[in-house]
Amino acid sequence: MWKAIYVAADQAQADKMCEMLGNEGFLARVQSVVYGEDKAFEIQVPEAESEDAQAIVCDMGGEL
Repeated sequence: MWKAIYVAADQAQADKMCEMLGNEGFLARVQSVVYGEDKAFEIQVPEAESEDAQAIVCDMGGEL
């Protein structure tokens, strides 16, 4: 089962984050979602990897 660990505002940011997670050895995907009238992009990883992947996302916050 996949779990969302981050919501990006645009496709480019989501793709960059997925690439960075992949470089760290995580399986990640982008899922577009609609919140009201806004479109956003969830970064999803397998649930078993979610805590470790989310820690990586927090560490790379300044690089996005």
